[in-house]
Amino acid sequence: MENQMSFIDIFEQKNIACVSSNLKVVKARYTENINTDWEELFSGFDRLYAITFSSGIGFINKVLDKFQTAEIIFGCEQVMQMELAAVLSMQINSIQEFVRSKSAVKMAERLDDETLSLYVSRDTKSHEKIFIMESDSGRVRVITGSANMSASAFCGLQRENILCFDDLPAFEYYKNLFDSFKNSCSDHIEPEIIKGSIDDPAYLLDNIEKTPIVKTIEAKKIIILEENSDDDEDNVVIEANVKNLEHEIKPMLPKQKADKGKILLSGEIFRGFKRKFTEYREFEKVKNRQLPKLHIDYETSRIDFNGTPLNMYPDVNKIETDVKSLLNYLTSLNSFYGDVLQSQHDYFAFMNWFFASPFIPYLRYVASRNNYDVTPFPVFGILYGESNGGKSTFIRLLTKLMCGKKVPMNSSNDFTSTKIEALKRSCEGLPINIDDLARDQFKAHQEKVIKDDYWGIPEAFINYPAVSITTNKIASLPADISKRTVVFHIDTRINKEEGAKNSRKINESMNKASTALFSEYARRMLVKINEIENRMKSSETDYFPDIFSISSEILIDIISSVHTDLPDYIVPLSYTDYFGDKAIGRNAMRKIMTAWKSEPSQFKIDKKNNKIVYSYPEQGRIYELSYLQQELPPILNAQITARTLIMDLDEAKKLFGISFRKKWFSWLS
Repeated sequence: MENQMSFIDIFEQKNIACVSSNLKVVKARYTENINTDWEELFSGFDRLYAITFSSGIGFINKVLDKFQTAEIIFGCEQVMQMELAAVLSMQINSIQEFVRSKSAVKMAERLDDETLSLYVSRDTKSHEKIFIMESDSGRVRVITGSANMSASAFCGLQRENILCFDDLPAFEYYKNLFDSFKNSCSDHIEPEIIKGSIDDPAYLLDNIEKTPIVKTIEAKKIIILEENSDDDEDNVVIEANVKNLEHEIKPMLPKQKADKGKILLSGEIFRGFKRKFTEYREFEKVKNRQLPKLHIDYETSRIDFNGTPLNMYPDVNKIETDVKSLLNYLTSLNSFYGDVLQSQHDYFAFMNWFFASPFIPYLRYVASRNNYDVTPFPVFGILYGESNGGKSTFIRLLTKLMCGKKVPMNSSNDFTSTKIEALKRSCEGLPINIDDLARDQFKAHQEKVIKDDYWGIPEAFINYPAVSITTNKIASLPADISKRTVVFHIDTRINKEEGAKNSRKINESMNKASTALFSEYARRMLVKINEIENRMKSSETDYFPDIFSISSEILIDIISSVHTDLPDYIVPLSYTDYFGDKAIGRNAMRKIMTAWKSEPSQFKIDKKNNKIVYSYPEQGRIYELSYLQQELPPILNAQITARTLIMDLDEAKKLFGISFRKKWFSWLS
């Protein structure tokens, strides 16, 4: 029998080179198997030495009650690059997770009276799970195998391989192994760290020099990290918050060079680091007071905004007030100029995505793990069109409905890959709102910002925010951007006088808005998200997870329950309404149809070659013709020659719903 052996998946795709090396194997003789319980296994001893990984603090406390003294090493099951930034972030996260348990207070008392010592691993390649016991009378026991020190493992809640040795040679072997691991691969957690972190979860972040590995380096002057030789990216599993912290710490540390697979760490590496990290923490504290975090806990169905839970069972009267605030705004568009009904419909469709957006990162993660495309779950939305169309005000209303607060908008300068990534790592849930995005800024950064389809998925980010953009500067979107983005062209505007009259009504509605509508929506959505996840995990081959259809169904049901007379623009929606050919090319199609009605002489019908040719006006800006070509549905096979746009005639008839027959008198012009 072995302490623990790893078996290579016979279906593994990558080839792993296996070379001869020293392999420690514990040879054992099977005598019997018995039925017992955890209390019997751990009873009758005075001292405990344990290495465990996934653990239950409550269960550990029950075990500790049976021992006068104990030493416990918390191992790391994650696989990561052996660098100081990675170890620092892993140890900080492990301690933060530890103190979240109410049982941590009791363990802190044992630390105070020095009957308990805790250690945290800095070696991510070790997998021992060992529980070594001895008594004053000389009785010994070793428990090893697959079981961690948790109720799930030792209370029969899951199958485990548990091996028990009651002889002195086994005790001596495993005790030496424990001592070796403790001295060379782990760092002592000082009692003040636990006490400080219980009072303040950010204690180690504000006192990073007290992190166990830092204290070890101070004491030993130098330690060695061995590089992880496993370069199989499929095996790299790192918790999102660990990866986040590593991402933040790494640039502040000097680069550590490996020599023959080993990295030497000394106290010199921390020169300047504490100052940089302290300054960074102060900046983060200020920033985090301003940045919104709408956090969804999918296990408990709880949603918090900046730490305050939303009421998931809101009062019906408050829901009605929120619905009125929404409809009052959309009704106010009746005093605008342009295609009002279409704009009202588009605003409702945008709201449908905006409300669903906090759940989309989780669905993208689930989709990627179950062979589904992630693009049906877009995390970017754009409202564009003429100025004074009410776009920014509508975003502010949606934000207030989701979190109950007026959240400042982000500026055009924030639209870069670096800044958007920083915001996505710092904010949660509530969309990042980029207001009045400049054309040049969008053109320069759209590729890197929008086309990173799998951002956050390897780290299992499931709560990052979507990005909402308002602009009147973008004339058109390339096809590879529009297929990843919810896009609506708002073709309405209001003059300053009417705008001033409307602003007071809108502000009153916005002030009355609460989170009741969104909370009711979110509670129902969480149920549907679970259903979507289960269906994606099932063996269904023809299932399409239409988040837009599900979301609009919930919104319409809530609105109609408190406002029975639904406006014409509130209708069921589906994926096709956002990403069908007509939806993506609607703005370009509208321009073609307007040109056909107002200037038919610019069109030439070539029935013989099945073509319709649109000659762009001489006074028109030629680059706008390329915008039209980019936006038009591919089925039209639109091509540009000089100042003309050529499309397939039959497809144009079907798509536009126009026969494209010129009246006889048009030939006279």
